[in-house]
Amino acid sequence: MLSSVCLSLHFRENMSKYALEVRKVATEIMGAITESLGLGPNYMTEKLEEGMQVIVSNFYPPCEEREAALGLAPHSDFGCITILLQNHHGLEIMDPEDGTWRMVPELPGALQVHVGDHLEVLSNGLYKSVIHRATLNSEKTRLSIASLHSLAMDEMIDIAKELVDDKHPRGYRGSTFREFLKFISTNDITKGSFIESLKIKK
Repeated sequence: MLSSVCLSLHFRENMSKYALEVRKVATEIMGAITESLGLGPNYMTEKLEEGMQVIVSNFYPPCEEREAALGLAPHSDFGCITILLQNHHGLEIMDPEDGTWRMVPELPGALQVHVGDHLEVLSNGLYKSVIHRATLNSEKTRLSIASLHSLAMDEMIDIAKELVDDKHPRGYRGSTFREFLKFISTNDITKGSFIESLKIKK
């Protein structure tokens, strides 16, 4: 019993350290992204520091009939960016050109970064959120730790006004994390995505 408690405390301490460090990485990445958009490296820093960080750990056991089941259904992430650490390949992303699925190569120890729905909104579509899914392996167990970064619960994320002009009209309406939670609680996300609900129909 004592060893289990010690193991639990050790895991908790390591996860706390990881969460703090990956949050710093997320802030730096977002700074590089907003700078690439001409908004400056500190455009989102304060809001992200006051925002939400959700850590999700997933365990995918081996499955002999891997084609008969998915580890995680196709979706895009709600926030600005997601930073993923995984021990084995199994993550697939959808090619936006033809809708085919492509396996993300296994890069031991590497962190993978996904663009989320709110970054697509902020950039007025210059950055696109990534539709992805998790597949199962017939022989190996896959572990993943995803760190999702977004603004505070009721903080509105909207298109940066600098990215809207006559040639680039508004393509999305603003939204909050709370609105996302309401969406997934009242909609079948396998039939409609949150980002689609934010697009302004032309």
